[in-house]
Amino acid sequence: MKSLAIEFALATVSIAALGRVVGILIKKVRQARHTQDAVALPRSWRDLCTVPEPYLLGVTTLSLWLGREVPADPSPAALLRAGSGALLALLAIGLMLWVLRTFPSVSTGHYVLRDQRVVREGPYALVRYPLYLAAYLVWAAVAIGFGSPVALGLTIAYVIPGYWIYMRAEERMLLAHLGDAYARYREDVGMLVPRLRRVSPCGSAPAGQRRP
Repeated sequence: MKSLAIEFALATVSIAALGRVVGILIKKVRQARHTQDAVALPRSWRDLCTVPEPYLLGVTTLSLWLGREVPADPSPAALLRAGSGALLALLAIGLMLWVLRTFPSVSTGHYVLRDQRVVREGPYALVRYPLYLAAYLVWAAVAIGFGSPVALGLTIAYVIPGYWIYMRAEERMLLAHLGDAYARYREDVGMLVPRLRRVSPCGSAPAGQRRP
């Protein structure tokens, strides 16, 4: 029964990771028609540093899934590890689906369309980059769920710094093209962690802060 629970947890992690890879590939195919009308389409190394990430995630996840060895009587630590990975995977899936429901046309890569606006609804009311947060959650799920030093090393050495550089490059692009609207949004909403807002007794936000 315990080994079956671990198998289910690892399957959840793998489905989340591979589902994200497939979703990104589909979005990349559909992206071509969007970028034809882009007013900004930067191509510096900072804008391209995360291009290999989904493919790396797919190869890593498949290798771990195919090479998994679940003991007949797993230890409590193994159960906890697999369960924690599955929980992170479910959080990532929920976040990605929430983004797609809120912003169906969201795609991959850096670009700005002529009629683009700042999205503040759904998960974008909590964090500015929910899809990149989901990427971190998926990689953490794979590393923890499978107990893989390789996945953990890739997460620390490449995924975390890579997306941090990528987000900073995207910030500069959005500020340049969306101006004050994005600057105000950046003040209101945290990058990857929701900001706690202090509200005065009369119900208004203090000076320098805005209500969501």
